[in-house]
Amino acid sequence: MGAISKTLGWDAMNACGVAFLIAYVGLVVIGYVTEGPRYQFKFDVRSPWYSTKRLLVGMGVWFVAWILRFAQLLLTPLFEASAEVGEWVTQRTSPETQARFRSHFI
Repeated sequence: MGAISKTLGWDAMNACGVAFLIAYVGLVVIGYVTEGPRYQFKFDVRSPWYSTKRLLVGMGVWFVAWILRFAQLLLTPLFEASAEVGEWVTQRTSPETQARFRSHFI
């Protein structure tokens, strides 16, 4: 009986951990959407739990902003290279294909 209750306890702790993680990710996403990468850390001595939550969410927002900035730095050259390859391929096709491409995309 002890092994079953131990397993159930660990499963309950894992479920609570996943629930808290989902709630945290939701708060970070909402914080990033509403306040953007310049999320304000506000510490209020009268409500330390709210201040701690705001600090943790702010750290998550800062991390998401940093990841997005890094991804943009990595992906911008790839987008430019892709456009150049597309232009190169289009220039080497028949005039009919070029006209169809220009009428469709430009």
